[in-house]
Amino acid sequence: MFRLLKQYLPDIAWNRENIGWLLFPVVVAFALLAFDRYGIQRRFYEIWGEALHSSGMSIDQVSFFAQFWLTGSCIVLMVAIPVVYLFCFPARDGNEWGLSFNKDHWPVYVTLFLFMLPIVWVASTQPSFMHFYPLYNPANLQLFIVFELVYLAQFFCVEFFFRGPLLLKLNERFGYAAIGMMAVPYALIHIYKPFPEALGSIIAGLVLGYVAIRLRSIWPGVFLHCGVALSMDIFALVQSGRWVGL
Repeated sequence: MFRLLKQYLPDIAWNRENIGWLLFPVVVAFALLAFDRYGIQRRFYEIWGEALHSSGMSIDQVSFFAQFWLTGSCIVLMVAIPVVYLFCFPARDGNEWGLSFNKDHWPVYVTLFLFMLPIVWVASTQPSFMHFYPLYNPANLQLFIVFELVYLAQFFCVEFFFRGPLLLKLNERFGYAAIGMMAVPYALIHIYKPFPEALGSIIAGLVLGYVAIRLRSIWPGVFLHCGVALSMDIFALVQSGRWVGL
């Protein structure tokens, strides 16, 4: 049986590197499937929402804990699992982590954010945006700060997963074509977002992918993601008049 199968298997050496490449798409697929099935806020509401509402929690309180669920899922699926993979199957040059930080790159971070800021403001005036954001309506400024810290932590996880191991490992073998390969699953995790934002994730994935490869760093994406996400929540609260109440 094995000899029959061997006729159709690629004639390669089954060493550590090749096994790592074989398992690489499996790890990515498992992490994203598990994230969609169990990790997103919608799943939290499906599993725990009714029980928490029955216990007397308000919608906003449930949303608060749903974000903890989402961020925790991101830490496990988008950071812990890739870290274990990279320790088992390290890159030849050891440059798959994307955690290098260079203070000289700050102009890149700020330029990208300033470019996005007016786009976010215009988007915040649209009904679809107002229907979706903010994800949590805080009762006071202290709760808003706690929520945003937990909320923004997820973007480190997302950037690490997509612009760190996923992109930089693909770049090792496929060059700049890796950007398009990464942009596809990155866009698909935005499938539950407002359609303009989901479309924008394609462009964002391409731009951030290019920057990450050029700088060999995930930090431009982390900074931009956090800045845009925080701005979206603040603008949504401002547009609805709830910001003054904080």
